[in-house]
Amino acid sequence: MKDFLSFAKGRLPQVKLLNPNELVMEVVDLYRDTVAQMGVEFVTDLQKKIQKVPLDPDGIHTCLTNLVSNAIDACQMSEKKGRHVTLRTRIKDKALLIEVEDDGLGMDYEVKQKVFTTFFTTKGGGGTGLGLLTTRRIVQEHGGTIDLESESGKGSVFRIEFPLKQLPEL
Repeated sequence: MKDFLSFAKGRLPQVKLLNPNELVMEVVDLYRDTVAQMGVEFVTDLQKKIQKVPLDPDGIHTCLTNLVSNAIDACQMSEKKGRHVTLRTRIKDKALLIEVEDDGLGMDYEVKQKVFTTFFTTKGGGGTGLGLLTTRRIVQEHGGTIDLESESGKGSVFRIEFPLKQLPEL
């Protein structure tokens, strides 16, 4: 219900100058014990000495927790050994890139076409179908885009790109 109300109401980003790696590590720390108990390993590939950028910490934290939670679920549903969730940050071509990759179940074409639609979930009663929709909305409020690469049986990569010139002003 909280997700639905938050999405329906919308909110203005409360922007601060932040190190994106610090936001990523907050989310890693939040889920570290949970993933360890599931036999999933976190991998971080964070650009060293990354510049601070104007972001809404609560909004980006929501995006990352949605993506990481989904990645963990995809790994948990997979029967593979040595499952991983990888988080990456880069400043490249005048844009901040944040990626969340998993080597879990992956998605077929039909599922990939629906993941950003309202109330679509692959978790049955365990999901609201608003996580990725909310994530996309927050990314767009920051002037960015989110895209997905996924292959059934191999895993998924969600890539967020924030052109530095389009980020909200402080």
